Amino acid sequence: NKKKKQHIVGDSIWSIPPTNHFYTNWSSSYSFHTGDSLYFDFDSGLYNVIQVPRGEFDSCIGDQPLDAFMEGPAAVSLPRKGVYYFVCNVSNYCELGVKVSVVVVDEIISNSVDYSINTPSPSPLVDAQSPSPG
Repeated sequence: NKKKKQHIVGDSIWSIPPTNHFYTNWSSSYSFHTGDSLYFDFDSGLYNVIQVPRGEFDSCIGDQPLDAFMEGPAAVSLPRKGVYYFVCNVSNYCELGVKVSVVVVDEIISNSVDYSINTPSPSPLVDAQSPSPG
């Protein structure tokens, strides 16, 4: 079984990035699996993490949060496959690039399939065919 991974968002602190696509580039260079978690490293009161629907992510609005993490640092689990969208709705930070989306896939896609479970092991067949004594 693959170990559940905790990904430090941006591999750094959750803050206004050097470029607007910093977090997009970060998330597209990793793969995220069900059961993994994201670690947002920020100071409470200066930043936050708001999980939002796709439309609000695109327009940088946090009006209908699916979840909100005000205390930093925050560890956010990714229990289901799908796309997760996060913004920081402090001031205009989201417009400055403090937003990230991650695509979560089922773990099984990344693992090689083990067919041995479905194949009966040969030893019982051999035993069954051996003549019974007497």
